[in-house]
Amino acid sequence: MSAKASGYTLIELVVVMAVAGVLAAYIAPRFWNQQSFSDRGYVDELAAALRAAQKAAVITGCPAEVTLTPSSYSAAQQAASGNACNPADTTWSTPLLSADGSPVADTAPANTTASPAGSFQFDTQGRLSSSPAATITVGTHTISIVAGTGLVQVQ
Repeated sequence: MSAKASGYTLIELVVVMAVAGVLAAYIAPRFWNQQSFSDRGYVDELAAALRAAQKAAVITGCPAEVTLTPSSYSAAQQAASGNACNPADTTWSTPLLSADGSPVADTAPANTTASPAGSFQFDTQGRLSSSPAATITVGTHTISIVAGTGLVQVQ
C-alpha cells in the first residue's frame, strides 16, 4: 500500500489567499463607489428640509423658505411682528429649527452638487409660491415640487 497525500499544502493556500487579498484591495474600490450613496443621502436630507419648511409655513402662518446653493442649504422664516409675521421682512432672519433644536441646514458631501440655486418659498397654505424651478437635481436624483400643493417627491 502506498500512502499518498492529496490536497494542497499550507504554502499553496497562503499564496493563493495573499494574491486574492491583494487583488481584492486593488479592484474592490473601483467597483463600489460611495458617490451614489452620498448623493442619495443628500437628496433625502434636502427633501426633508423642503418638507419641514412647507409644514412650518402652514403651522406658524408665516411663509418659509429653503435657500439652496450648489453646496449647501438652509431654511428660514420671516421675522415675527407681535403675534403675526412681518411681511416687510425680506431678510428671512428666523432660522427653522429641527426636532432636536438645531437649525435646518447642511452642506453637501464632497463631489455632490445641487441645482438650480435659489430660494424655494412656501406660503401659509403650504404651496410653492416662489422658486427658480420646480425640479432640483442632485447627481442622478431629482426632487420635484408640485407648485399648487407643495408636495415634495424624490425620484
